[in-house]
Amino acid sequence: MQRCLLKVLGYEAGTDYKSGEASAFAANHGIKALQGKGTAQLTNRLMAEATAQALQAQLKNGTGTLEQFWSKHKQDGAFKPQTLQQTKYGAIDGKTYEEYGTLGWLGVPYAAPPVGELRWKAPQEPKAWTGTREAKEFAANSLQISGKTTAGSEDSLYLNIWRPNTTSTKLPVMVFLHGGGNMTGSGKDFQGEQLARNTNSIVISVNYRLGALGFFQNAALKTGNALDDSGNYGLLDAFRALEWVQDNIAGFGGDTGNVTLAGQSAGARDVLATLISPLSKGLYQKAIAFSGGLTTASSEEGQQKSEDAIVKLIVQEGKAANEDEAKAWISKQTPAQLESYLRALPADKLVTVFGATAIRMQPFPHLFRDGTVIPKEGFDAISSGNYAKVPVLLGSLETEFSAFAFGDPNFVPSINDGTLFTDQTKAAQYAAAIKYGSEAYAGFNAERVAEKLTSAAGQPPVYAYRFAWGTQPGVISERLYTLLGAPHGADMDFYTGKAAGIAAYFPEGYFSDANKPGREQLSAAMAAYLKQFLYTGSPGTGSPGTGGTAALAAWTPWTKNAKAPIMRLDANNTTAEIGMSSQYNQGKDAVMAKMKKELPEETYQLLNEKVLAGRFFWD
Repeated sequence: MQRCLLKVLGYEAGTDYKSGEASAFAANHGIKALQGKGTAQLTNRLMAEATAQALQAQLKNGTGTLEQFWSKHKQDGAFKPQTLQQTKYGAIDGKTYEEYGTLGWLGVPYAAPPVGELRWKAPQEPKAWTGTREAKEFAANSLQISGKTTAGSEDSLYLNIWRPNTTSTKLPVMVFLHGGGNMTGSGKDFQGEQLARNTNSIVISVNYRLGALGFFQNAALKTGNALDDSGNYGLLDAFRALEWVQDNIAGFGGDTGNVTLAGQSAGARDVLATLISPLSKGLYQKAIAFSGGLTTASSEEGQQKSEDAIVKLIVQEGKAANEDEAKAWISKQTPAQLESYLRALPADKLVTVFGATAIRMQPFPHLFRDGTVIPKEGFDAISSGNYAKVPVLLGSLETEFSAFAFGDPNFVPSINDGTLFTDQTKAAQYAAAIKYGSEAYAGFNAERVAEKLTSAAGQPPVYAYRFAWGTQPGVISERLYTLLGAPHGADMDFYTGKAAGIAAYFPEGYFSDANKPGREQLSAAMAAYLKQFLYTGSPGTGSPGTGGTAALAAWTPWTKNAKAPIMRLDANNTTAEIGMSSQYNQGKDAVMAKMKKELPEETYQLLNEKVLAGRFFWD
């Protein structure tokens, strides 16, 4: 330390001065603590005094004091809090969120538009641009069904960035994949301006390819390139976004060595699929799956789906009168001709023919076990230890299935005409669908994933929660309490601070002045837990500097025989109610056995053969 200080002040032993004159030189430059010390042993106290004095001494190069030099060096390394920032591909100008003290950059390209020859190809890097690109508005959604038509664009590979409007650097980064069954949704469904401030982190939401454009398997498209042939284009988009983060986020004050990949619903299932993909190596250090289970499909199922879709399209276009004629037409095409036909198809026709689905894999197989992006053995790769061993946070909801029961054709008429509330049989059937469907679905999203991960040797801690706000009488309206409670996705608004999900659909009776105190307490606690996980890989309590606070209930990892394995997140109208819970949701077979034992035969048949049939947590 002494030699370092003397050197920057201009002392060069054997060059400028003799070695025995170091202390005299230092004293003459304002470091009086060393006066007359010669070669004497220096105590810690003397060195501390000497350092303090050296900081005020003028440097040899005439650039001011040592303190000024170090201060400038520190400032140069800090993030410059301004909307104009540079990426690898060009400059972007974002926006300021004055209310939240954050900066944002919206609609930033992370890949080349996947159009023309790039349709059904692994994503490519975006082209560089000159000048400054505006980044103040969200880009178009990925093309998807919206009502009876389509919305969005094939040119959709953009991401959104939010960070605190401070000089902080080396901030943790959370990359978020939206939900929507891998068929709908967009990055703007999860807006991070409040969450970035509350967690002192960088939050990024991503658009990725959906439906027929995101997950499509067909032999006519095979080129021999394993990534292009995988069919997993939406998942490859997520990996490309993570590569963009590695290349660019340091310029936004992010820590490329502390990235968390997070997602909700289908986005969470995508996150879990990346755990078993060899492509994930080095791209993130932690994972969060908000209500997503372990689902994959075979490439053969994808091939069959695309063939069925092509048959329908050929009939629709008048190339054939019926399905048999369409299949005959296909059989006469060479692979090159069929590829040309597929690539020439308008994107909206492809999206439309794939239809819509609700947590069902059979109508829309995706996340293909292609052997390159996702291994052939699927999630059995975890058992063999061949996967990304990172800390994992899992979310689930108390009435996870209620929104799907609410939209199920077996209940929609009685909900619409009000008879669900007057017909005791219908009411009991609906309540049973929520009870048993939620036990199986929430268990699929939390318990089953936790059990699979923690069964592997060397797996870092896994944490799980069950969000239950809205399941206590008197918190939300009686009607919503009966119909929904704490439905799939309801926890997202508590992270973002926005009434964008269930609260937007049902503004009356869901978020109210009466439940605001408890709701806001719960939301603050959830952000604090998330902050701690983003910083350290553990949502449990810790020092405030790393995101923890002693005011939070301790959150312990999932273990096989824990008496309280899962964190329960709830609140009454005035107070958050948070703590580890003994609740344990069983799997499909156990739930089915309980249904058989506890329900009237008619209700059991309705649920098993119609309402729950085809759901990926049930089949």
